[in-house]
Amino acid sequence: MKNFKKQVDIVYLWVNSNDKYWQKKRRESFEVFLKKNREDIAPFANTDGRFRDNGELTFNLRSLEKFFPDHGHVYIVTDEQKPKWLKSSNKVTIIDHQDIIPKKNNPIFASSHIETYIHHIPNLTEKFIYLNDDVFFGAPVDIDWWFKDKLKYFLSKKTHKSYTEMQPNKLSPINGSILSSRWLNQKYPNYIHQNKIMAHSPKAFLKTLLFKAEEAAKDLFINARSVNFRKWSSPGIIVDFVPRWLEYNKFAEIIEIDELYIESGSLDLEIQLDLLSKKFNKIPFFCINDTCDNADSEDKRLKLVRKNLQKLLPYKSSFEI
Repeated sequence: MKNFKKQVDIVYLWVNSNDKYWQKKRRESFEVFLKKNREDIAPFANTDGRFRDNGELTFNLRSLEKFFPDHGHVYIVTDEQKPKWLKSSNKVTIIDHQDIIPKKNNPIFASSHIETYIHHIPNLTEKFIYLNDDVFFGAPVDIDWWFKDKLKYFLSKKTHKSYTEMQPNKLSPINGSILSSRWLNQKYPNYIHQNKIMAHSPKAFLKTLLFKAEEAAKDLFINARSVNFRKWSSPGIIVDFVPRWLEYNKFAEIIEIDELYIESGSLDLEIQLDLLSKKFNKIPFFCINDTCDNADSEDKRLKLVRKNLQKLLPYKSSFEI
């Protein structure tokens, strides 16, 4: 019998944007948010693409089973929802926001807020991997590669200017890097920041180290948890600051990688998806990001993404009804 305590759990964030009740909550919550935060809202913070379910989680679990069959328990963090196609089993648990977020008075639509609580999931293993549902494993997973000696994180090759302040017109990956630079340079005079954004990748964590990061940077966690929609002044810290803090404290290493990052709204989407087909089974991970438009679910680009994922991952996982 396997020792499940030594396994590596998997945590996903997921939302069903087609849910009418959820849509009503989003609409009403955004109206309230705008009254106080109109000047502070981040670019694309409330576009449909930020929340759209294009079937990514279905294919992500297929990818997980194909490339990491020895994974531990799967936790899906969501807001009063459950995928209709998800089979009830002892391998997966739905975690409602209220299960891990204390005093949740308003619905939360900022993943940067929600993900600051993932290490609070009950019974989560010490080692776990966090993924957004649009970040996929792309080759067999060697768990030692992710965890042995030091945790492994990745920088994109995309650089940005050396800003001293966060920028209202920049996306979260850049403002997250700026925020990390300011905080770490102030805390550690010998810290050297790389002005590159973190790659869209699976994030390997040790639960105890995330609690240490939360204790060390209480101000950043409070800031990230202060909004229910994205604000440019409250960028994500779990995907940028925490890896850089862990590296500085010698718990992790950050490697530059030529990531395969695909945007569903890109003009060269077909070329990018063709490249994915050629690299599939050979690259450790890839991302199909879908955040910057209000396209209908029947948009030909979204259909093309689904078609290509179905071609790469045609077989149902054990998670599907």
